[in-house]
Amino acid sequence: MNSLFDQLLKKIFSKSSLFRKRQSLYLKKNNVSYGENVHFLDGFSISNPYSLPVTIGNDCVINCRIDYESNEGCITIGNNSFVGSQLICRNNIEIGNDVMIAWGGVIYDHNSHSLDWRNRQKDNQNLVQALNDSKSFYSGKDWSTVKSKPIKICDKAWLGFGVTVLNGVTIGEGAVIGAQSVVREDIPPYAIAYGNPAKVVKYIDEKLR
Repeated sequence: MNSLFDQLLKKIFSKSSLFRKRQSLYLKKNNVSYGENVHFLDGFSISNPYSLPVTIGNDCVINCRIDYESNEGCITIGNNSFVGSQLICRNNIEIGNDVMIAWGGVIYDHNSHSLDWRNRQKDNQNLVQALNDSKSFYSGKDWSTVKSKPIKICDKAWLGFGVTVLNGVTIGEGAVIGAQSVVREDIPPYAIAYGNPAKVVKYIDEKLR
């Protein structure tokens, strides 16, 4: 007869196996492809009604929410990266290798709405109708009125907690963005920047590059 301890271990192992199976099905359903030794933590979730691609390299830790808001877009994450902030995509978000992105921020590759209030009024009307019809949250939205540009976060960059990155921004290799910053323009490689809007305050010493 197995000991109580052995039975407990078997139960724990069974639960973990079931969890892994469910997670694998969840990732496959949402078109997430990933390499070896990738960990999806409890903070990970994805809304991908159009089954758009999410590609993740090797040795990553993913603890973020991913939202695809239209039938266009692509998200790629390189090797050995940690992503803890929300990704909102309808164009392209590219995250390189050896990148650290802390929790509480948003990487947002479009403006969500038009500057014309009449277009925003239509957005809300379309949203109400979609919910009435039990359709996708953004079905019927006119994306032609919304500015959208790709975001690129290059290798070795580090974004502190609560950082917002807006559409069209490239954050250069090895750059560091201070906590709670709002990045509206490109940041050069190995720059340290912070604030709203984020401004370069200095550069990382050559010996640390």
